[in-house]
Amino acid sequence: MRKIAVLLLAAAGVSLAGAASAADIAARPVYTKAPVAPVYMWQGSYIGLYAGAATGADNITTTNPLSAAGVAPVAGFPVVGYKYGSSFIGGYTGGYNWQLSPNWVIGYESETGFISVKGSSAFAAAGAGASSIATTSINGMYSAWTGRLGYAFDRSLIYAKGGVALAQTETGVTNGLGGSHLFTTGKKYELGYAAGAGWEYMLDPKWSVKAEYLYLGFNNNFNTNGNFNGAGPQNFSTTNLAGIHTGKVGLNYKWDWFGMLR
Repeated sequence: MRKIAVLLLAAAGVSLAGAASAADIAARPVYTKAPVAPVYMWQGSYIGLYAGAATGADNITTTNPLSAAGVAPVAGFPVVGYKYGSSFIGGYTGGYNWQLSPNWVIGYESETGFISVKGSSAFAAAGAGASSIATTSINGMYSAWTGRLGYAFDRSLIYAKGGVALAQTETGVTNGLGGSHLFTTGKKYELGYAAGAGWEYMLDPKWSVKAEYLYLGFNNNFNTNGNFNGAGPQNFSTTNLAGIHTGKVGLNYKWDWFGMLR
């Protein structure tokens, strides 16, 4: 009888201990890992398309053509000022980004597109007779090659860029009125600089959209010369070119060949 009582007490003790352990387990908090925030990677090659608008930034000035002796074959103001008009721009771009850290991105970018800006002015007031006309234009393809430095956060990349630009410029003075013929027009490629900033937003790991401002600086002197009425001494004029404001939006596609090889 005593043995049976001892066994019953032992069994009760085991049951109470098991219940206490189960209660302890149930009371413990359950910890779960916080969701990992996505990391948006900008590193890789990209190509894209863009479209926007361009307009003149400053006044262009052109001098009235003079002979070597300082004589103007057609009377008029000694110098005139005018601006480029506005133009559509559009083209393609390509480049590569290196992501130095989660927030800092450097890279290079090239763009090639179409632009057509033009400005002109007469050398005499309206009604003054056969006035000469100064005209300057950039009409055709242009290119810019720039470095980029950007700060990345969430899906956004804010960046600044700067480098060189190239465009074909045509400028000079013409006068074909009243039996006279003056032609001092020239055309050449001008090398300038490019500087700007923009914002790019990642739609998914491959696609992004951007909005960008870029200044094209072609603030150079362009000297041209020609004859009056096809004979006589050469006449010379100088045009001080002006810069161009551009604004555009674009769509880029990214891939990373180097990352696939790692």
